[in-house]
This record gives sequence, C-alpha cells and structure tokens, in this order.
Amino acid sequence: MKGLLQAATAGTAMVAAVPFYALTESSASAQPAGPVSAPVAVSAQGRVHAPMPLRVREKANRLSQTYRRLPDGTSVPLRCSVTGQRIYGDRTWYRLATAQREYVAAHYVTVTSGTVPHC
Repeated sequence: MKGLLQAATAGTAMVAAVPFYALTESSASAQPAGPVSAPVAVSAQGRVHAPMPLRVREKANRLSQTYRRLPDGTSVPLRCSVTGQRIYGDRTWYRLATAQREYVAAHYVTVTSGTVPHC
C-alpha cells in the first residue's frame, strides 16, 4: 500500500509522498510499503513547447548535466524560478517541483496555471 497526502495551503499545492506502515497480526514490526520521498511544493503548472525534447538539467545552464528529456506538450510541475544562462534572450529558468533539483529553460515552458515565485 502507498500513502499519498495532498493539501492546499494559501494557494500553493503541497504534494508529499508519505510512507505507510502496516502492522499485521503476523508481524510485530512495521514495514514501509513504498518509496519515501521529501515533500515537494508545487507553485504552478507548465507545458513544454520545444521543437526537440527539452533537457532537464542539474543547474540553470546548458553545460550542466542532463537528467532526462521532456517531449513537446509534457505538463510539468513548477516550484520556482531562478536566473541562469541566457537562452534566446531569456535568463529565466524554472526549478521543477521534484525531490531532486532539476531545471528547465523558461523559454521552452508556458505557465498554464498558478504563478511561479522566485526561488
């Protein structure tokens, strides 16, 4: 079994994976039922609009490590924005609302709901 907690506070959605511990009559100890991850604040949602899959980066620049790629049309949860390397005149990068620090160039993402605060 997996536990999932969702709460909305002051216009900011908070989504967290909560470990679920089950005690059974045959077991005297609690066992985690799924992976545990840190709470992640989601400020806004965005949609990727890029001619090629958008690279999700370790830092807000084109030279940093690529973690994965997002195809055109992918919906992404946005945590906040940072100033990074200029991409077609735009120095804004979005930090994704994931447990790992991941960034995408704002030039290729359209905010579809909410507002993106500065980190």
